[in-house]
Formats: sequence, structure tokens, C-alpha cells
Amino acid sequence: MNSELQYLIDQFLKILHLYSVISRKPVDYGTGDKLYFTEIHTITTVGKNREINMTHLAEKMGVTRGAISQTIRKLVSKNLVLKTNAINRKEFSIRLTEKGQIAYKGQMSLQREIFTFAETLYEKGSVQNRELVKGLFEAIIHNMQERMKAMEEVKAAKS
Repeated sequence: MNSELQYLIDQFLKILHLYSVISRKPVDYGTGDKLYFTEIHTITTVGKNREINMTHLAEKMGVTRGAISQTIRKLVSKNLVLKTNAINRKEFSIRLTEKGQIAYKGQMSLQREIFTFAETLYEKGSVQNRELVKGLFEAIIHNMQERMKAMEEVKAAKS
């Protein structure tokens, strides 16, 4: 492997590590509750999609229905989301409570700060560079989803 490629891989792994460290630390987004990254990401996705059902929420977030069900249970117990329009025990819509709206607005404020930084970098890049980065991100996401699926299949086969 050439040294430039190794450097890029090392930088990507550093990003993943920093993301992992940040995502493990709960943050109060204005509600008095400390929320983990998965919880606030779920709140943000629900907030951007108003009432969304569990299947679409899991698809949008790139996680399994089982994973999203666990997160939703926690958020319901913290009075941040409500289950509505229940078709059955497994399929219902999710919407934010007033408290969930506060957390959503707190997260959106934080995201604006982060996105200002990203926007500055984005504007410096050429259209060609942006397309390259977009394609790279899409390929990484696809690869990681395939790896997750393979891990779940191995786990299921052992059960």
C-alpha cells in the first residue's frame, strides 16, 4: 500500500475514533436530560420528518428496526417522543413531544455551528471535488451497511 493511501486511511480511522468518543458522551440539549448521540440523532430525524413510522425511521437512519425500537423506548420513557397512529404493536408513527421539540431545537442550533464550518470547506471546493467527496461518502456508507448486514447474518447463524 502506498504511503499516501495509508495516510488517508489513518486519517479516516482517526475521524471514526473521534466520532466514537464524541458519540459516547451524553449531552443536555436544553431539556435537563443527557442524551446520547443515537437518541438525539433519532430526535433530529423525527423532527425533520414530523410523524414518521418505525420502518421509514430505521431506513432513514440506516439501522435495524430492532435498534430503532430500543431507542424509541428510551425516548418515550424520557417523554421526548410519542407513539401515535398505532396500526399494531409493531407499526406506529412517532412524533416529538414539546420536550422533544426543545431537544430538537437545541440540536439544530448546535448543527448550525458545525454546518457553518462544513459550509466554509464546501464552498472552497470545486464542483469536481464535491462530487468526489460525495461519491466517497456514498461508497463508505454502502460498504459499512454491507458489513453490518454480514455481521448480523453471522450472528443470526450462530443463534
